[in-house]
Amino acid sequence: MMAISMIEEVSDEGLLPKDRLSEIVDQNGDHFILASDNTIDFGVLRSGGKLPEAPLRLSSGNSENGFIHIEKRHGYQIRDNGWMSVLYFIEYVAKNYTVIKLGEANENDLGCTNQTYLLQLTDEHNNTLYVQLSRNTDYYNINSAGVFRKGYGINKKTLWSASEVQNSGSATTDNALQSEPDAEEGSTSNGTASNVSEVKDREK
Repeated sequence: MMAISMIEEVSDEGLLPKDRLSEIVDQNGDHFILASDNTIDFGVLRSGGKLPEAPLRLSSGNSENGFIHIEKRHGYQIRDNGWMSVLYFIEYVAKNYTVIKLGEANENDLGCTNQTYLLQLTDEHNNTLYVQLSRNTDYYNINSAGVFRKGYGINKKTLWSASEVQNSGSATTDNALQSEPDAEEGSTSNGTASNVSEVKDREK
């Protein structure tokens, strides 16, 4: 509880990683956060055609969504589970997710429905690591992220699963026609290049 109260006492602006703020802003005028490669793309949503392919971006946001929300509401939880920082956690999930689920459909200030999606990954302790997204023209907003116990989102509809792709790829009678080349070193289950040693740098 001490960690939560300490974070709540810090202003929203004080939570921002000043050295990771991009000069590029979103439609609300909030600065995008830089990923480890100094671009504003934390990953790419690939879902086998179930959803439009587009980059995943994190803005500074506010207490309701974006980096500030994640740091204030889930930052202590993420670090308590061994992650070096919120940004490392988000980038790791964004590049290594194994499941995409349908999230909540929220109504925005204009009365329009804003559908959300969940990128999920299970860690070695059977916790569910997740990143919540919403569509924004040519990219996906990263709204929230966190760590939950096994079973989180179990009743939500699965839009894409890496295991289904692997199973369908192995169910073949003609290896010469349907076998695929081995993945390149450093690639991930969703096809996004990832430097795991840099992103998953945990403090034990």
